[in-house]
This record gives sequence, structure tokens and C-alpha cells, in this order.
Amino acid sequence: MPMYEFMCAECESEFETLVQSADAVSSVECPECASRKVHKKLSLFGVAAGKASSPGSSYTSGFSGGGGCCGGMCSGH
Repeated sequence: MPMYEFMCAECESEFETLVQSADAVSSVECPECASRKVHKKLSLFGVAAGKASSPGSSYTSGFSGGGGCCGGMCSGH
């Protein structure tokens, strides 16, 4: 079961939760305010795993993490 990081659009709380499947992400709710208006955060691992790495390179090389929880892709920014 994968663990995902989320940010609540209502109270801006950040939290992690285990999700049984990709379809179950839509049922995640904020543990602080119970809102279902949550956004899955872009993880550094997911970004780094998508690039080929050379020996001695770091996971953060070339990563531009600006834009907040969603990399500037959600309408809240």
C-alpha cells in the first residue's frame, strides 16, 4: 500500500496517509477538518525516480521545487 503526502485546500494542513489504490485517493479526507478538498503533493522521490541518474548524482540535482504543494499546478496558487 503506497503512502502519499497531501495538503488540505481548506485548512492548509499537511498530512500523510496510506492509500489502497489510485482510485482511493479521491476518498482521502483531512484529519484536521474532515474536508475532502485535498491535493496530493508532488514528492521529491517521484520526481527523481522519473529521471535517469548517473553515478554520484544527487536526487535533488536539477530539481526546482517552487510553487508550493503542487508545483504551481493547482488553481489555488
